[in-house]
Amino acid sequence: MKTYFTFLERNRLFTFVNVAGLSISLMFVFLIADMVMRQLTVDKDLKDVDHTYLFASEEYFGAHYVLGERLANRYPEIEDWCVSTNCAGIGDEYADVDGRKYDVKVLVAKDNFFTFFGFPLLEGNPAQVLCDDYSVVLSRSAANRIFGKENALGKSIRMNFTDGHVYTVTGIMEDIGNSIFPSETEMVFPFETMKYINTAAAIENTGMQNFGGANLFIHVPEGVDPNAKNADMLAWLKTFAWPYLYGTYSKACWVPMRDVYFSEMECTNMNQYSRRVMTVMAVAGLLVLLMAVCNYVSMSVAQTSYRAKEMATRRLLGSTPNCIFWRMMLESLVMIVVAFVAAFLLAVLAEPYVMEQLKTRLDIVGDLTPETAFWYVVGIVLISAVSGLVPATILSRYNPMDVVKGTFRRKTKTVYLRLLYVVQCGLTTALLSCALYLGVQFFRILDEPLGYSYGHVLCFPNMSETKNLARFRDEARRLPFVKNVCFTRGFPVDGGNSSLSEFNVKGRSAPIGFRLFVADSSFLSIFHIPLEKDYGLSPSPSSYYLSRRAYKELALDDSASSVMNAEGSWKLNIAGRIPDFQLRSALEKPCPILLQIFPSDSIAYPWDVLIETYDGDLEAHKKRLDALYSEMIDGVPFESRWYDDLLLDSYSDIIRVGKVIGVFTFAALLISLLGLTAMSVYFIAQRKRDMAIRKVFGSSPLSEQSRLMRFSFSSALVSLIIAIPLMWFGIMQIDKIVTFKSCFPWWVPVAAFLTISFISLVAVWLIGRSATRENPVNNLKTE
Repeated sequence: MKTYFTFLERNRLFTFVNVAGLSISLMFVFLIADMVMRQLTVDKDLKDVDHTYLFASEEYFGAHYVLGERLANRYPEIEDWCVSTNCAGIGDEYADVDGRKYDVKVLVAKDNFFTFFGFPLLEGNPAQVLCDDYSVVLSRSAANRIFGKENALGKSIRMNFTDGHVYTVTGIMEDIGNSIFPSETEMVFPFETMKYINTAAAIENTGMQNFGGANLFIHVPEGVDPNAKNADMLAWLKTFAWPYLYGTYSKACWVPMRDVYFSEMECTNMNQYSRRVMTVMAVAGLLVLLMAVCNYVSMSVAQTSYRAKEMATRRLLGSTPNCIFWRMMLESLVMIVVAFVAAFLLAVLAEPYVMEQLKTRLDIVGDLTPETAFWYVVGIVLISAVSGLVPATILSRYNPMDVVKGTFRRKTKTVYLRLLYVVQCGLTTALLSCALYLGVQFFRILDEPLGYSYGHVLCFPNMSETKNLARFRDEARRLPFVKNVCFTRGFPVDGGNSSLSEFNVKGRSAPIGFRLFVADSSFLSIFHIPLEKDYGLSPSPSSYYLSRRAYKELALDDSASSVMNAEGSWKLNIAGRIPDFQLRSALEKPCPILLQIFPSDSIAYPWDVLIETYDGDLEAHKKRLDALYSEMIDGVPFESRWYDDLLLDSYSDIIRVGKVIGVFTFAALLISLLGLTAMSVYFIAQRKRDMAIRKVFGSSPLSEQSRLMRFSFSSALVSLIIAIPLMWFGIMQIDKIVTFKSCFPWWVPVAAFLTISFISLVAVWLIGRSATRENPVNNLKTE
């Protein structure tokens, strides 16, 4: 290998471009492979996970504790069942330990939670830790954060969702890892606690008012299909479960727990991920790797004419074609191993940033098991084989006399280099087109009218009693930079509250699902929502402002003043009409809206306090208001957020995909720039003799430069054969993720093609300037 290392030392540009390109691309492969592996193995270590199912309707996972009891009594094939719900509180939960307050993430579960799923406990008996109504299990990280080095077992904790009750730490669990249960979970309470958190989802609520307030799991024996009795279960549910009784749901089924993570149905407060997003990122990563491999092959082929004399000499000294072939393959393996080590270190350094952007956990070092190491070795061998195959084949099969005649040099420059150049340009053009299209879609979504507008609005969660919130409101109004203060239960970006009722619509009973907002009059000012009609009704629990879509759903005309429910038991008084406005994000389907306006002092338990400020130093405004709120709620932990940030969160999936594709595109452009530049150096060096001969016969430096530019541009045109199908596939996948009206702008592929062409032309022009102006004698004097 001494001659190979000498070659690398003398050709440092070749070495740098290949090591850098392969290392960067392999870094992405490491990160994506770890992400994909973790996504595909979610909950694989849980007890009986292959025989565990979740209850689901046609659109949602969710049920009720009482339903679990009734199903277990009716169907004997259910071996065991469990319910849980995460972050089910009416506000953000916090723990009080000896006067110190900690914000915590809470999970409420049936007492068999740890025996049912097999989550490991560091301390405590799995069968007993949740048996007491006032017991609590802490995660390892929560125990360390709250109690430090002290033993947390047996310690007392008070919670904000109940007064007068002390919870005792009965167990310490390992932090939840790769699971549909959120890894942020820090406390697990028995489900009996639900009566203090959400009475509609509590065990005592036999009417199952909050149907969907908990996730229902069952275990069945091996070989038993729980969906075999779905028809009987649906008919039975229609006799007592109100969503089925009123026709809100028309399907009841059991979904394997392993399928929940990638399911398109919503599983409230559980980890889920889009299989399409994962696929797009995996494909993008593989494209970057393919480009790096093509770059390496291109560079190696470009260098074959320089190494041909070395290999010809070896052939004359007795080396066989097979010996040359395997020598080149070994050189490729050495290069890949060096790049692999560098990529692994880069991936470890980039891991925290990638976790933040992808909103998923990675652990490249922790996941380095013997099985993973085996696949790493397999990957190294495959990549080195693919990378080294073409140059090894070229150098091992030629006739040594071709080196003397010059036919070998002409073949490599006219066939192999152009083909590889075309492939690399095509891949880069396709990836850049997809990135530009996603960017266009993102800006279209952000510019999509929402039906309302807003200024600088700061949102505070309810973390105290209403009287303290009223003090905060009054003090905030006195601040010179505060424009409006609003008490509200819901606002557009959080979707408000769900409200379902049966109405008589055109002679038939129809369930209509509304989104309900309860707020004071400042709500209309903050979001600039006009009253299209206002009948001047006094605020009352039965008075509502209806959106235009609500009028349409109820089949009401403009003269309607009220509407009765289907049973005739209560009347909805129409206080006026408001325009439709978009809830959550522009990607959501529109729905009918109900709005109730009360004086702020009449809103007994607002969910949030919204404060609109004037222009100015917004960070200073936020600090001042945060300090005031903290004082009013006695230092309880909280987080205030600007409405702009909350709205951006509703687009988190497409923002995440956009950032990933953007990073991949940047990496691809960087690799292409390095590769095209280096290839141009070697390609132009190969053509110096031809240029010298043409210049002797009268060709000018300008015409030679034009000839090189034409070759580069024509190769880029041919690359469209590869770029267009890949671009079409990528855009189809983006449209499936970004479910927004598709309108493909014609300029996207044009801009991508021109960008890649510009990069390659600039590289050829810069490098070709000196070559085309060189004295032809320098290249002909040895002929």
